[in-house]
Amino acid sequence: MGKKARKAAATTALALLTAASVVTGSLFDSPAALLPEDGAPSVVYNMTTGLDGADDDDAGTQEDESEETRRRVGVRAALRARILRLPLAVRLLVVLPLWAAGSVILAAAGAAWTLLQPVMGKLAGFAVMLALLVGAFLLAAKAVFPDLPLKKVFSRRSLVALLLGAAGLTAADAVLGVSLAEYEQIKTAVLSVGFFVVLSCAAVPFALREQRRRLEAPPPETEAKEAKKPETLTFTDAGGTFTVRVPNVNG
Repeated sequence: MGKKARKAAATTALALLTAASVVTGSLFDSPAALLPEDGAPSVVYNMTTGLDGADDDDAGTQEDESEETRRRVGVRAALRARILRLPLAVRLLVVLPLWAAGSVILAAAGAAWTLLQPVMGKLAGFAVMLALLVGAFLLAAKAVFPDLPLKKVFSRRSLVALLLGAAGLTAADAVLGVSLAEYEQIKTAVLSVGFFVVLSCAAVPFALREQRRRLEAPPPETEAKEAKKPETLTFTDAGGTFTVRVPNVNG
């Protein structure tokens, strides 16, 4: 067996052990539930013999009820019952370590999810704030420069300003929410003012840069006249020097 094959086999075995431990940890709440002395609880039937001694009818009824009960048992209960039917030594030496590892994994996953929930909420708030800023910036840029393409509207400098602004608003919202008791009452006003400030800080410099670029660029009419100006070619031979005017084909 090659090195890659051994590595793949070890990875597969580790994945199977992890899955088995997680399943076992989710099936039982405590070691006491996992290690009863007598295995799975047995089903007790109360048989009543009729006056005519029809025990067979009662047995048939019990079998029907048992089969119906088994159909109603879910996958979870079936797995629990199968594990509890194992010998005590197997449950003690194999299933119990799997349960302990699975319980640790499930507890760690639950703690991580508890810690990540506020972070995920803040990330969602940041995404919404960034989307609102980008949309408002686009509307403002198109209102002032309707002929400007989107590639020039969202330059690198503008995008960095919007990202920093959205991050700053999200951080300020989180800090004020923790440190200021009355923040919930003024949250909308604070975010509205902050949104306007960030949008102004991104849109005003952008508008000034674009206006300066347009003023420094040559007028379109001048470019057209220069394009239509005929070119001249000068030739020199034994008879002298002469110039030939070549019209511009783009004109």
